[in-house]
Amino acid sequence: MRNLLRCSLIALLFLTHAVAWAATAPPLDPAGGRVEDRQALRVLLERIEQATAALDIDAATALMHPDVIVTWQNAEVSKGLEQVRAYHDRMIKGASPIVKNYSVKANLGGPAVFYGDSAVAWGTTVERFALSDGLKFTLHANWSTTMVKQDGEWKIAALHFSTNLFDNPLLNNAERLVWIAGLVGLLAGFLAAWLLSRLRKAR
Repeated sequence: MRNLLRCSLIALLFLTHAVAWAATAPPLDPAGGRVEDRQALRVLLERIEQATAALDIDAATALMHPDVIVTWQNAEVSKGLEQVRAYHDRMIKGASPIVKNYSVKANLGGPAVFYGDSAVAWGTTVERFALSDGLKFTLHANWSTTMVKQDGEWKIAALHFSTNLFDNPLLNNAERLVWIAGLVGLLAGFLAAWLLSRLRKAR
């Protein structure tokens, strides 16, 4: 159970090992305006793909604003590049890593929405986990990001990840464990009652 809870800490971890970040974007529509900025944002996602696939935390954080805020799926918040690095190191580089293998496919939900020199993008992910304890599962989740343009360069200012609180593989697995434990307890009760009955008859 502890491993299941700890696993939620790295669900949708943006900077993890063995990542196959495959962000698929809708066609770029010139009629939407801000064509150069939209192209720059797509380059930003491509550079994030390369950084995560190469496990290059330095390259990844270079794409973020110094005051970036990341809200992970376990509701933990990393404020600033130092805390992002600390989170990454704690989850990935520990002596006993939780995850043995991990891959993610990310999709953009639609064209970015601009607010002056800020833009918001969003989408979905499909993540596949293989934990060190042998547990494997697929997680469907959502993400959103806010990017800001400073000195002509776009940076990631905020990232937010979430999944369905009431329907996800970790919860479903925990429910199965509860049912199994209940069934085992019921069978053990029947067995104990039968043995007690036999002992009484033997007297």
